[in-house]
Amino acid sequence: MASNDGLMVNIKFTKKTLAVLLAIVLVTTVGLIIFFQLPQESNARIEPAGPSYIANSKIFLLSATSSYGYIGGNPLSPCFTVHVTIRNDYTSQQPVDSLYNDSQGRAWFIMYAKLYDKNGNQIQSQSYIPPNGHPNSNQQNMASNETETLTLLMVTSNRNIDHYTLAFGWIGTIPAP
Repeated sequence: MASNDGLMVNIKFTKKTLAVLLAIVLVTTVGLIIFFQLPQESNARIEPAGPSYIANSKIFLLSATSSYGYIGGNPLSPCFTVHVTIRNDYTSQQPVDSLYNDSQGRAWFIMYAKLYDKNGNQIQSQSYIPPNGHPNSNQQNMASNETETLTLLMVTSNRNIDHYTLAFGWIGTIPAP
């Protein structure tokens, strides 16, 4: 029995009531965990705004969107995700470089995003490489005039991203060494 300002209240919980309350608490907790792990839209903008060529290359940015989320296993890592749709405008007549010239105007590249706050300061981040993954696991290749949508995962806990640019860690006519 509990007393509150002279009132006597008889509180009695049955096993069924306790089980229902415990279930509500567990479902709410799991729901909150899932909610905070779902991608959340970002207001960050890409610079320069597309459509445009990326970093003085002939990889043409058609569109880009971004969000915040989590990636990885245990533990999860917070990340900034960029979805880019790009087109390879290199050709066999105008290849990426002179190392190798195939008939498809193929470009091999590793792309990442550079993240900035509202004051233009670069935010520390790194490309997500899967556990036990090769450092060049994010490498892509595209034939001339091919269009692809890529997902770039930048590991960072900073959610104050105002804008971002796209950059290449590697671009060439052959895979990265």
